[in-house]
Amino acid sequence: MNDFNFPYIKFEAGKSYKEWGHQHGEEFRQGIKELVEIRTELMLARNPALKRDLKGLALEQLRVSSEYSPELAEELKGISEGSGISLEELVILNNYTDFRDIELPEEGCSTLHVARKEKTIAGQTWDMHGTAKNYVSVLHIPAKDNKPEALLFSLVGCVGMMGVNTSQNLIGVNNINTRNAQIGLIWPILIRKILEYNSIDEMRKGLLSSPVTSGHNYLLSSPNIGEHWEITPEVSEKVLAVEPGKTGEIFHTNHCLGEATLPLEMKESLSSTTFVRYDLLAEKIKNVKNAKDMKELLMDHDGYPKSICSHFQSGAQDPSMTCGGAVADFNDKYFSFWRGCPVYDQNFLEHNFKLEGGSFSKVN
Repeated sequence: MNDFNFPYIKFEAGKSYKEWGHQHGEEFRQGIKELVEIRTELMLARNPALKRDLKGLALEQLRVSSEYSPELAEELKGISEGSGISLEELVILNNYTDFRDIELPEEGCSTLHVARKEKTIAGQTWDMHGTAKNYVSVLHIPAKDNKPEALLFSLVGCVGMMGVNTSQNLIGVNNINTRNAQIGLIWPILIRKILEYNSIDEMRKGLLSSPVTSGHNYLLSSPNIGEHWEITPEVSEKVLAVEPGKTGEIFHTNHCLGEATLPLEMKESLSSTTFVRYDLLAEKIKNVKNAKDMKELLMDHDGYPKSICSHFQSGAQDPSMTCGGAVADFNDKYFSFWRGCPVYDQNFLEHNFKLEGGSFSKVN
């Protein structure tokens, strides 16, 4: 297994989505192939019955996603051609935790929004199966067709997993374990699509009208507002918010908070760290005043290994660990993405950016 050193992948302005995908696929061909093999093996180990119709399920999700965003489906096709990986294999790489019959998704994550009198900060950890750490990346998407420029935390071969755009709107995501998943969107395509909007109102409308496959909590955040939405194929519910002009803090881990979503929750599949992390955040988030404080909180190890920066892995029930994270400081227009952990990883890396003149510029 290779380590791709947290690559910063910047697409060229003026190119098509398919050309972006081809660049991505060709440059990281080996990593994409390795990650497809890893994720396919994990998926089938969890649910061997999927093997009978894995291709059919994948192509059906691709069909729904192509109808939802033809441009981003073209980007996937470009990745496929550039990497030599089939489209159904790329669906597995991008969306394998959402496959219908899998009841133990591996993404954890903690999402946060903090509004102070003169400062608004948002961020999250990214918890995945530990094998993914060597393949995480940052995508830099140029402005195109009146769609804003965007930065995303991602994996090689994936179109994006959380991010922020130059309109200073952020979308974060963390898993909730809910029943009744169905064939729907490849969720990274949803993330990229939502970041093409220029306002929180547009993002919210787009999120609530999207044909999702399974349950996630989504954080929508901007300088003026923060909202947590628990979204499932059956119901959507705003569970937390900091309204415009108000101060406060909201956070979410991996258990349902909403009255409508709680009856759908699979209690038997809950991460054993979700309530621990939630309680730690409740205790510590009031001390967050700026981006530095939030980064320190997201890298906090109180209660190790069941800490906010989580290092606890215990088989299928708890297969994930913190592989990285991101923070956005909307007032200072500073955005940070990192891989690993500065305390327990020798390969900790980060990419930092400033928003200047309507565009993101790398500062390290």
